[in-house]
Amino acid sequence: MARILVVQADSREKGTMKSLSEIYIAYMQELKHEVKVVDLATLDYDKTLSKGYKTERTSEMLKVNAYARQSDLLVFFYPIWFANVPSALKGFIENLFWVGETYSFKTKEYLFQGKWRGKRASIFYSIGGSEFYHYLFGWSGYRGLRQPLWLSGVFRIKHTSFDRMDRTKRKSETYYKKRVVALAKRDGRRLAHL
Repeated sequence: MARILVVQADSREKGTMKSLSEIYIAYMQELKHEVKVVDLATLDYDKTLSKGYKTERTSEMLKVNAYARQSDLLVFFYPIWFANVPSALKGFIENLFWVGETYSFKTKEYLFQGKWRGKRASIFYSIGGSEFYHYLFGWSGYRGLRQPLWLSGVFRIKHTSFDRMDRTKRKSETYYKKRVVALAKRDGRRLAHL
C-alpha cells in the first residue's frame, strides 16, 4: 500500500478537473492505497505568502506538508488558465515546496540531492484549446509545477493533458472516465515497484 497526496486545484465546485480527480481517487482507493485529498477551494492557507518565507503557515497547511513528506506519489489536477497554473495552485506550490524542507541551497540539497528525491509525481491538466498552443508558450502551465518538483529532487514525473475541453470539441464523459482510469492503472503499476 502506498501513500498518495492528491491536490485538487480546480476551484470550481463542479470543475472538470475536480470531477476527473474523483474518478482517479476512487480507483486508487479500490487498490487499497492510502489517499489524502487536498481541495484548494477549501484549504486554509496564505495564498500569497504575504510575508515571503517568513509567513507563518496554517496548521492545516503544516499537516499537508507532513503528509506530503511521507507520500510516495504526489498527484495534481488543475485547469490551465492563461497558459499557466491557477493562482490558488501557485500559492499552494509556494507553501508546499518550502525552502529548507523540500530543498535547500544552503546545505546543497536540491535537484539530484533534493530532500524529496525518490518520490513520484503525476500531473493532470486541462486546456480549453489545443495542447500545441500550450507547447508554443513553452508548456508554462506544466513547467510552473515541474520546476519546484525538480528542485526538490522529484524527477519521476508523468504528465497528461486533456486538451480541447471547450464545449464545441469536448468528447463524451465516458471517454474521459476511461482515460482517467487508464492513467490511474498506470500509476498503480508505478507504485507496485516501490
